[in-house]
Amino acid sequence: MNVLSIKKMMKANLIPSPLKALVLTCSLLSLSNAHAAKEDLAQEITIKSQRQSADLKNKIVSYLDNVSIKQGSISITADLVKVFSRVDKKTGEKNDTYLAKGKPAIFQQKLEDGSLISLQADEITYHPNSNHITVSGNAVVKQAGSKVSGNKITYNTLSERLEAHSANNQLVTTVLQPTVLKKQKETYEKSKTEKEAKTKTEEEKEGDSLDK
Repeated sequence: MNVLSIKKMMKANLIPSPLKALVLTCSLLSLSNAHAAKEDLAQEITIKSQRQSADLKNKIVSYLDNVSIKQGSISITADLVKVFSRVDKKTGEKNDTYLAKGKPAIFQQKLEDGSLISLQADEITYHPNSNHITVSGNAVVKQAGSKVSGNKITYNTLSERLEAHSANNQLVTTVLQPTVLKKQKETYEKSKTEKEAKTKTEEEKEGDSLDK
């Protein structure tokens, strides 16, 4: 079921009103056929803030006031960010959880097609190892001119699956910009075709030089 179908059902009162939360699974992000830049997590992390403190015993680091975190194309800006570090006893793998708060706190990442996805809310919880982000409290997701807003939004950067939840019988709001999405897709396809043609030409030239 797509976003527009759900909105039509809402208008026709086909979705029961007693539900305290409405859940919307939308294809907003897949419309551009974009994939998250996986290489971001392999890049170094730069964190800036006016104040920093650490609880070494419990492995919690706090960054306060004008916090800016960058890793590849990923950026987080907030008033407060706490990083909780845990080590999996079985695998020995380190797992970090980022808890960001602000008015709003903002998470951004560039997708493979060059577009930017932006998630903002009063609170953001980010789990890099599981590619999972939860934004809650005045939550908004923007991408390619389209927007989804609700009380709570979850997003997986790997599968690009988005779920928006409302509270207290309020509705999830989705605003789509078909012309922007279409233009973005055309630009991406053109760039992809040009890149493939360039690669083919280079391979042909390399083959010719080997023949000689």
